[in-house]
Amino acid sequence: MQRFIAKSIAGLLVAGVLPGAHAFSMIGPFPAWQTQEIGYPIAAELGGPMNIGEEYRHNLPLLTYGFDESFLTYFGAQGVEAIEKVFAYLNGLGDYAQMSDQDLASWPLDTRRFNHQASALSLFDLRSYALGLMVEQLGLAPAERYTWTLRSRVVINDIPIYSVIKRNFDPLTRTPSPYVNGTLYTYEILQTYADPDIWEAVEIAVDPTRPAGSSVSSFGTDGGTLLAPGAYLSFTPGVFFTGLTRDDIGGLRHLYNPGLFHVENPPTNVVRAPLTATEENVILTEETGGNPWGPPSGGTNATVTNLVAPVLAAVRAGVGKLSFARVDYDSLIGAWTPVTNRYVDRFVTNGIASTQVLDRVLPAPDFLFAAADLGIDAVGLPIFATRTLAFSNNDGINGIAGNDGPGTIAQGNVVTFSKLGQSLLNINGGGEVDAQQVVWWGTYDGTTNEPVVYPVGTSIRQVEQIISSGLVTEGPNPWLPPPYLLLGGGAQPTNLPAAGGVIAGGVAVGGGTTTP
Repeated sequence: MQRFIAKSIAGLLVAGVLPGAHAFSMIGPFPAWQTQEIGYPIAAELGGPMNIGEEYRHNLPLLTYGFDESFLTYFGAQGVEAIEKVFAYLNGLGDYAQMSDQDLASWPLDTRRFNHQASALSLFDLRSYALGLMVEQLGLAPAERYTWTLRSRVVINDIPIYSVIKRNFDPLTRTPSPYVNGTLYTYEILQTYADPDIWEAVEIAVDPTRPAGSSVSSFGTDGGTLLAPGAYLSFTPGVFFTGLTRDDIGGLRHLYNPGLFHVENPPTNVVRAPLTATEENVILTEETGGNPWGPPSGGTNATVTNLVAPVLAAVRAGVGKLSFARVDYDSLIGAWTPVTNRYVDRFVTNGIASTQVLDRVLPAPDFLFAAADLGIDAVGLPIFATRTLAFSNNDGINGIAGNDGPGTIAQGNVVTFSKLGQSLLNINGGGEVDAQQVVWWGTYDGTTNEPVVYPVGTSIRQVEQIISSGLVTEGPNPWLPPPYLLLGGGAQPTNLPAAGGVIAGGVAVGGGTTTP
């Protein structure tokens, strides 16, 4: 019997269904206590970790995305296809309300894979990077970054005293957890930046054989230090993600589950739909009756109905399933194709569940993808992407003053990818023969298909010729992994061993090699 019980417990551990073995983190606007001295923000972080009950989310069941002219010109049809696959994947996740605890256990703990040809060509996967940024846009913060985090630093008689908290929560119990995707983390408080002085509770994987830095929520975002073998793999050329991990899904299920209620407002640009409206969660174009530059269609009924203002602040639940639809930019007229998003808004008022059909005007997509020369970081390597993320704190209408949330994520955020293009890195002078190849954008997967290389028109043969010509030296590679990883930009930690690393695209890396 004891042997049977031991085997059963071991099986549960492998399956990853025990409470406390996983966790997610949620993003929101930086509260006043999250100061730079204790690690907020670092590099280009857009928000800090939120507590349970203070989460931020979208309250729309249908969100839109689009590509502006700069993205289309640089990345072309293949770049569009890469981003389209991200949204097709997100659309296929299903209804979060229908995901049981057992369903969560079926999701993989690590979805990183490796393409050796893309690695040899120094390519970053555009699709994986976009997936990581979209997870952030939907409300998740880097899970590994906030497994342990500082709440305060007080110096008394030259002795620093730190308060350390967890801002990771188990998707089953909603309690703080030191695990992410089954990997247990402890911490060490380190001064991670020299100027200005920044202290941080640096996560350390207790078992160095476990996969570290595996969550998609930590990929493509900025800031934070992770002291764990294997964590750098996410930022190595040739690595790509096949999808979200268990804890990524667990975080999204928490945010958008219909069992999570908050007082929220709908977007500011909504009006009542016509009385005769029967559509639910659709995009209406001018041809189908939508027009964002005026009241919704519907003739007399629409005019009368729109005199009744929509219900604004009310108790709203998670929308359950998120859907994404593409809207297009009309390059001939230099404007977005007029569309209206019609959706059913579900809310509770005076203890009664109600619905209203709303029309939301769309002057631009909810998520816009663009391309620009974003410049370089402090050591001359490209900044790969920037993004915007706006929040609305609804603490004031939720009846409990002084909280850091809950709230909603505003629409109209922009993700901009670098179009700096092919570049070489020279350290301490020299010429082309002394240069190192810097990583750039591509799209690839686990098949035998050749990687796609950007910008449009760049061929694999051109890239191979550059790398194999003998003009580009192998030299000290700025993409080789160190014994630690900075998830974002900044100087090398002052009290960690030097690893010959440099900051590449916001990620400090150096010394050592391995493959997934």
